[in-house]
Amino acid sequence: MKLISKTLIYYLLVSLPLLIIAGLLSYFLINSELKDGTDETLMNEKVNAERLIQSLKEPKSIYLSSDSLENIIPCTDCKLKSGFIDTSIYNSVEKENVGARMLRSYYTFEQNTYQITLIKTTMEEEELLEGILATFALIVGFLIMSFVIVNWLLSKTLWKPFYSTLSELNKYEIQNHEQHHFNEVNTLEFNQLNVALNKMMDKIYSDYQEQKEFTENASHEMQTPLAIIKANLSLLMQSDNLKEDEMNRLQIIENTIKKLASLNKALILLSKIENNQFKENESISIKQFTSKITDNYIDLFQSKDITLELNLSEDVIVKMNPTLAEILLTNLIQNAIRHNNEKGKIIIELKQNQFTISNSGEPLTIPQEHLFIRFKKNDASKDSLGLGLSIIKGIVKTYGFRINYDYSSSLHHFQVNFN
Repeated sequence: MKLISKTLIYYLLVSLPLLIIAGLLSYFLINSELKDGTDETLMNEKVNAERLIQSLKEPKSIYLSSDSLENIIPCTDCKLKSGFIDTSIYNSVEKENVGARMLRSYYTFEQNTYQITLIKTTMEEEELLEGILATFALIVGFLIMSFVIVNWLLSKTLWKPFYSTLSELNKYEIQNHEQHHFNEVNTLEFNQLNVALNKMMDKIYSDYQEQKEFTENASHEMQTPLAIIKANLSLLMQSDNLKEDEMNRLQIIENTIKKLASLNKALILLSKIENNQFKENESISIKQFTSKITDNYIDLFQSKDITLELNLSEDVIVKMNPTLAEILLTNLIQNAIRHNNEKGKIIIELKQNQFTISNSGEPLTIPQEHLFIRFKKNDASKDSLGLGLSIIKGIVKTYGFRINYDYSSSLHHFQVNFN
């Protein structure tokens, strides 16, 4: 939900209780004013009735209305309570009882006491309540309509710079940093946001350039001494004066150097993937790449007595960097080989924009959610660097693909969705 919509909803939520309270207060105030007005009218009619009594030459009953409810009656033993009384009378036109206000008073003139009864019909509380509710509904309707109109107008005018900034952010690519710049606007808050974003993007680009240079320098500087160490170690291992124990130690050192070199290459590759340094994209046939890579590993499959089953009935064409496509598929296949059993099997299936590779093997010894974390390795393969699946995850994330893992029927299943 948009921020402006949320703001208007909050205004509406605050307004509705206030309108309800205002409606209730209006009801009681209007009802009170109507009652006061009726009482004032009855008091004026009482004064007129007293004047009428003063004009009488002898005591007699006088009926002031056709229904005889309003009257002046002489009384000797007046016991009824005087004052204003809320009552109801029968309306012959509407054929129902209606609310009324009665004033009963006593007036003594020339030693004769008269009972004065005056009645005025009042507005029904239900009618008053219905009128207020109708007014309330009308006000709420106009309020909601005005909020919708204001929301639309604000989105088109006041928030236009914000949406322009958001559009530029969505199009921003760090490699094309110079092409993106947020212009100054006439709204203070949005202008401050644009200034802050410009500073932040300049800082991000500067850090990106520094990291990129570091990656390139590290790759060059570390590979050179490793190559020198490896060359000298090879010469040393060719010496005839080495004992068997010394030869074994040198072999351990050589294996460690090879692992260190592989680790260096993997970390640099992962850094380049995360920095999006592989920009050249082509239309890649996953079927062709899979066939090519599996052909390269035929000897390894045979040496480990692994059965390979290829189900490549459908082809999937994706737009991505060829190098990363090969790394993605190669790492998945290598992972299936490395974590397989002797005389195991590997099943590769391609259909409906999905690449699925399954391999036999023991269940994971680490939590499934740690599978794609760097240096989190399964105990079954101690020679693994713990970066293969991290590289796969990085490639998948770069292109907006999805990768899922599942273990069932003694098979590890990795599924890459290219949608």
